[in-house]
Amino acid sequence: MHFFSQSKNPSPSIWPLLIASMVIQSGFGTILPLLPLFVHDRGMPLTWLGFMAALYALIAFLGQLILGPLSDRLGRRPLLIVGTILSALGTALFLLPVAPVYYLLFRSLQGMGAAAFLPAANALVADYVDEDRRGRAYALMSSFFMAGFAVGPMIGGLATATGRMATPFLVGTGLDVAALVAIIVGVEGVPRQSRFHHVAQSIPKEAIPWRGLVAWLFINFGWMGLGGMYDVSWSIYMRNIGSGPVLISLSWTLFAVPYLLFNFLAGRLADSPTLRPLLIYGGAVLNGIIVLLYTLSHFPWLSIALSSCEAVAMSLITPALNAGVMGVATKTTRGRIQGIFQSAGTLGAFALALLSGYLLPYGASTTFRAGTSVLFLFVALAFLWQRATGTSFLGQRPSLGPD
Repeated sequence: MHFFSQSKNPSPSIWPLLIASMVIQSGFGTILPLLPLFVHDRGMPLTWLGFMAALYALIAFLGQLILGPLSDRLGRRPLLIVGTILSALGTALFLLPVAPVYYLLFRSLQGMGAAAFLPAANALVADYVDEDRRGRAYALMSSFFMAGFAVGPMIGGLATATGRMATPFLVGTGLDVAALVAIIVGVEGVPRQSRFHHVAQSIPKEAIPWRGLVAWLFINFGWMGLGGMYDVSWSIYMRNIGSGPVLISLSWTLFAVPYLLFNFLAGRLADSPTLRPLLIYGGAVLNGIIVLLYTLSHFPWLSIALSSCEAVAMSLITPALNAGVMGVATKTTRGRIQGIFQSAGTLGAFALALLSGYLLPYGASTTFRAGTSVLFLFVALAFLWQRATGTSFLGQRPSLGPD
């Protein structure tokens, strides 16, 4: 898009990163809707599903705290490569005929892959793009992720037409390998305008501006916690109301499409710092309301329609939240702050996945109510924090930290 070429500083092309992100997300999306069914059909107890999702989130949480700062020192590209390799390996190993307990290890490898990839990729966007265009840049990044997420479940659903639930894992591994090739060939890990990590050790370590960051960590904890809830509950919920594997996979695709479409508008709005809190809080509250509405639905297509509305709400949050978080960072702290930010969301996913696994025997609706309660609690904490500190409060220009 033209706004990249108009950047104040010449920068490498962002497109290889976007394409690689889309492909790796396609590989992840190929297996995600079917993973709970796959492992449960192969002997994993229902109560273990929550533990498996929680373990993925826990490993990703710990990894992001370590690997996010490491991308400031070593560069983004090595972390992108390592993350993609681990994701491919974790997916491929599910094809082995092993006891269900090994699935926990394989999922952990995927979690470490995400921990290496996500902070580096998001920090690299900030390296490439000036602050006044960063909302649209993050909207484009999340749109490419969602494009992969739209295509992946559809591919996974079609792959089950072979009659083997293992086929999507083979396809997902191939997509991860394709993403690895795209990164190695196309992604420049060192932006020409800022070769900061070559001299990182000679730069005094800057303090994290917690005053401006804490509220967004609260939001990300509660909001991304819903992802952990869905990893455990959504496929089981859809099967309980009458969906088969193909429709379950399709439901993830039909969620991603409206997210993708509305993301561009949300990204333009997120370029305005004064609008970001409105987009974040408004999207989070709408998101929670829709999750509660799932508990009233007993028809697959009604739930899919609600998920399309939820996608619109989520599209409001993503670019505004990422742009707001990068607004507190300097060039030498972007990886560290992205690691903290991503780990807050992953910790939320861990907590909600663990809680959902415990509650799932009582019905998926119970997990949805719990997820909404956690989201609203942390939205309220963020609101109170910003009101108490005067940071980025609704209707005011943010005062978050250094540019």
